[in-house]
Amino acid sequence: MRWGIVGTGTIAQAFAEALARVPGARLAAVASRDPARARAFGTPFGATETAADAAALAALPGVDVVYVATPHHRHEPDALAVIAAAKPVLVEKPLALDAAAAARIAAAARAAGVFAMEGMWSLCLPVYRDAFARIAAGEIGEVREIAGSFAVPEPYDPSSRFWDPAQGGGALLDRGIYLAALALALMEAPTVVAADLRLAPSGVDAGAGFVLADAAGRRAVLSCGLDSLAANQLTIQGRAGRCLFLEPVPCPPGSWFRHHAPRQPEAPAPAGRLSGLKAALKRQPLLRRAERGLMRGARFAAGGLEHEAAEVERCLAAGLLESPLVPLDRSIAALALLDAVRDRGRERAG
Repeated sequence: MRWGIVGTGTIAQAFAEALARVPGARLAAVASRDPARARAFGTPFGATETAADAAALAALPGVDVVYVATPHHRHEPDALAVIAAAKPVLVEKPLALDAAAAARIAAAARAAGVFAMEGMWSLCLPVYRDAFARIAAGEIGEVREIAGSFAVPEPYDPSSRFWDPAQGGGALLDRGIYLAALALALMEAPTVVAADLRLAPSGVDAGAGFVLADAAGRRAVLSCGLDSLAANQLTIQGRAGRCLFLEPVPCPPGSWFRHHAPRQPEAPAPAGRLSGLKAALKRQPLLRRAERGLMRGARFAAGGLEHEAAEVERCLAAGLLESPLVPLDRSIAALALLDAVRDRGRERAG
């Protein structure tokens, strides 16, 4: 599978490196307004062709599928250009700046019969897929609440993509999109019931907190930010247990399940033996196992973008026009939630 990449930034670099971990995949071409930059980017990965933009890249006969890795505000026009050339497209998250733009991408892809997918790599990772399958099978009982945060500080520079409204800056599109997508994988058509924004001098959301709820009584309490450091964890709470994903939220090193056990009457501690916390740990082996499990799960494994590339290739080999892991309607729904958070938060901010 010969890939083309539109863009030469940090995420494009990470994706190009990830392609080397996908059997049968290779980088064939790179698009950039600067031809020298495109050549310098692609040469180490074996790419032999360059193009000035997404349309020119998609027109190359040596490109089978295109990854759009440009800033947020370029996702819609670049994706539409690739679709117009009848080439499959993977668009870096978020799919677009808002739900209306994402819907236009989906409509164009469906009308042309072209594969399109948002690069929400978290939903393609084995750690989330396996844990969500266990949750769906009832391992922690009926899901009642989701609690999550994703906030990592970025230096304030009004010209950077993080802080510039013209480039789609803000915590919601950069961090909150992950939380919304993960919540949607576990909830049914949630709505925003509360939202609060902290605005930067440039006008973008520097931080946001929001609560989602669905008709089944499930709730998600989520927060994101560009100007603070949060716990960056996600917890799924069920009637019979919980599942914890340690940081970083986009690609956690593992999942940890804790199951509720009915309390048993405690036997009196033998005189002269362990007391206090040590005695409690001795009587509660689950706590000791949990502690060891968290320590083991804290090791971070680099990489992960290869899983979204492999999902694209799997779908194309199967003749699918959308990924069941990251369907277009869910990508649109995630942006619709963020649109509502932004609107309610700005109303509250006055």
